[in-house]
Amino acid sequence: MTTLSERTDLRRASIMDAAHRLLVRRGFQDVVLDEVAREAGVAKGTLFLYFKTKEELFSAAFGDVVDRLGAQLDALASGGLDGEALLEATAATILAHFDRNADFLSQFSAGRFPSCGERSCGRLMEKFSGNIRRLASLLARATKRTGPHLADPESSAVVLFGLCRSAFLLKRLTGRERSPQASTRWVVDQFLFGSRGRPR
Repeated sequence: MTTLSERTDLRRASIMDAAHRLLVRRGFQDVVLDEVAREAGVAKGTLFLYFKTKEELFSAAFGDVVDRLGAQLDALASGGLDGEALLEATAATILAHFDRNADFLSQFSAGRFPSCGERSCGRLMEKFSGNIRRLASLLARATKRTGPHLADPESSAVVLFGLCRSAFLLKRLTGRERSPQASTRWVVDQFLFGSRGRPR
């Protein structure tokens, strides 16, 4: 039998999942709170018990997307991979995250989150910065033995994140569907060897 606390957590998670699905499916501008409540299977009044404003709900939804990537990066950090295998696993994780959260990327590209005030945007940017630090730690570990030496791991983390985003954007712009392995290989080669690619 579930406790009241567990039911509350499940209902909140259901609302968050509904908001996330609608953001991905419809885009921010077309989503209204009535629709989120319907999608979650709750009354609009119930939704307001958890989130007082539209800003609060969508800020939480964006934060959840960032937190999910952070949890995946933490899982990689606790695994036994290192070297290029860790670099590949990291790139593959980010690419898969981008594919699952396409609408989120378009919102973030403007440097702001729609309907989020300064405080909410600040908290989201702190979460995102935490993911960059996680990524920097993974890169430092991945390159410790095999190189290249990273003078500034956080800047390198931003570069790798940007390369993953570029691979995602290239797929969207050209309509060319690469396999996840081919996309991962492209990102890793660009990161390690630049635009000339891996030496043959």
